[in-house]
Amino acid sequence: MHGRQVSLQHVSTDTLSKVKRLNSVLFPVQYGHSFYKALLMPDQHAMLAHGGSPTLQLASCQRPGAPAVLEAYIMTLGVLAPYRRLGVGKVLLDSAVRYARADPAVRRLVLHVHITNDDALRFYHASGFSTVRIVENYYRRIEQPHAYLLEYRVR
Repeated sequence: MHGRQVSLQHVSTDTLSKVKRLNSVLFPVQYGHSFYKALLMPDQHAMLAHGGSPTLQLASCQRPGAPAVLEAYIMTLGVLAPYRRLGVGKVLLDSAVRYARADPAVRRLVLHVHITNDDALRFYHASGFSTVRIVENYYRRIEQPHAYLLEYRVR
């Protein structure tokens, strides 16, 4: 399977339980009810990637509601381990970049990467993101709570 064989689907109330299961496997952070409720809001770009029958990964992205939006934020992007390095992540990342570029007020796309997630850091750097800084104590209730703040200049 390669990225061109991946289809994208918007997250909906019908797929929310699948999103919750994926997040519990992919991320060390436990997301609350308000996070999942926000995924269903019209200003969200929350996508599931499918390759054949399995759902492979999730990406969610938001633009803050302020009139002078300067950035879009990737809240989550994760790929199940057996499907990594097959272009699946790139498909969803490209979808997030298109989402950001669709709004002329968005200047950059940003996200946080857990300080120990070297694979994700390499993936984002190879995709044109740069590290802005380390954010200490970004995560709560997990070991090593620090994160890198990364950015991609949209325009």
